[in-house]
Amino acid sequence: MTKQFLVYGIAALMFSLAGCNNETGNPGKKTKGPPPGAEAGAAQMSLQSVGVMKGDVTRVVNASGKVIPQEQVMVGSEVSGRVVDVMVDYNSPVKKGQVLAEIDAEKFNNTLEQLRGRLKSAEADILVQQASINRARVSLEQNRKVLSRQSSLFQQEAVSKARLEEAERTVGVSEADVKLAEARLESAKATIEQTKAQIRNAQTDLRRTVIRSPIDGVIIERKIDPGQTVAASFSAPELFVIAADLSNMRVEAQIVESDVAGLDQGDMVKFTVDAYPDITFEGKVEQLRFMSKTENNIVTYVAIVSVRNEDGILLPGMTANLEITADVRAGVTRLPISAERFRPSPEQIARWQDSDSQSEEAGALDQVYERLERAGVPNGKIDQSRRVLEQSTRPLLDIINDPTKSFMHTPMKIQLADLTSNILKSQLTPEEFSKYNALVQAEKNIRLGELWVLSGADKMKKVPVKFGLSDSAFVELVSGLSEGDKVVTGIGGAKRGGRPGGRPGGRPGKKP
Repeated sequence: MTKQFLVYGIAALMFSLAGCNNETGNPGKKTKGPPPGAEAGAAQMSLQSVGVMKGDVTRVVNASGKVIPQEQVMVGSEVSGRVVDVMVDYNSPVKKGQVLAEIDAEKFNNTLEQLRGRLKSAEADILVQQASINRARVSLEQNRKVLSRQSSLFQQEAVSKARLEEAERTVGVSEADVKLAEARLESAKATIEQTKAQIRNAQTDLRRTVIRSPIDGVIIERKIDPGQTVAASFSAPELFVIAADLSNMRVEAQIVESDVAGLDQGDMVKFTVDAYPDITFEGKVEQLRFMSKTENNIVTYVAIVSVRNEDGILLPGMTANLEITADVRAGVTRLPISAERFRPSPEQIARWQDSDSQSEEAGALDQVYERLERAGVPNGKIDQSRRVLEQSTRPLLDIINDPTKSFMHTPMKIQLADLTSNILKSQLTPEEFSKYNALVQAEKNIRLGELWVLSGADKMKKVPVKFGLSDSAFVELVSGLSEGDKVVTGIGGAKRGGRPGGRPGGRPGKKP
């Protein structure tokens, strides 16, 4: 056993020494090195670019919505009862005033007859009260004559004072009886007016047992059948839905809050429906409603799109897939949107960057100072704000201006904008800051960015630019570059096996 282990140990030692000789360049042995053609591939790497050009940029908002009639009326019942007849069905054309359904009117007829009988009783009571007034007035007149005689006899000391006082009391009671009879007459008259009002209500309820169409249109929904009972105790039950004119339709489009900016009345709209995917319908934005809706933490607004439906192929309830042309910029400086996405790696920057590349955010602060001048802020206060800004924003600017930390640029820019706003709010008066903020809001559709531009034959430099409107293909260049400039979109090499040697933002030779 010991000899066997010794043999295995010697064999392993010899194998290890042989491997060391191969790696240290022992004569006659192969050494490790770069694969054939690697240096040639690296030498063939080059900057890929596109040219800045003139053209149109269109901002299109994609949305979905539901097709509904331009005017839609829900017909309900204001009275309760059993439906005895329904005269229309789905898709039935109707005219204004046409009878749609009838509710059993027997109970309402009985109520009306009871009220009419009560009215006759109240009118008879009027006659009784008038007779009572006449009787009370006759009695009052007689008692006044008795009082006059008693007063004369009392002066002649022919009757006692008690007889005189009794006559006076009788006159007072008679006067009160007259007033009471008159009040009862007014009450009877009020009862008559009240009964007449109840009769009018009963007549209205009786008329409401006949359900009529309020407009000319088409029945698109029927929710009752003969024999069904409707109850209108708290709200009017919905019986029919009538579309006024199906040749004019509209779409209620759900617009997410990020797409609302720039959406205006009159914007042109193209859309399709699932039933006719090969037909493109056209309309325009009629209204953007202020009321928002929140579902699954997504805030949306409703845009009303009007559309003609002369062929009648658009039906209520269809799902529409819309493309809203929110803005069009014609003949502007633009470049393919892919150029904005190029992010070189630190190794690529070290290899290809030109020495005179500019700092992007220095221009951003210059823009702040330029807005302050336009807002009418005194030069002394601008200089003071400049000192505070340059001192406070330096850590953020160091990160933003470091091309090797491009993944942190976006959050740092947001922090820079917030910090700049807070500093200026403390440095400026409320009126000055309001004017400055108004200028910022006016430029809210313009954003700062950076592009890598060809500099010479094989170098690139970072150039600060301002982006404007963008769509799925192109982005507008507000400033920073001119027509004909070449923007780097990637770093690639000679094709091998049908694949490029590099990709935008990646390492040379790394496969996507």
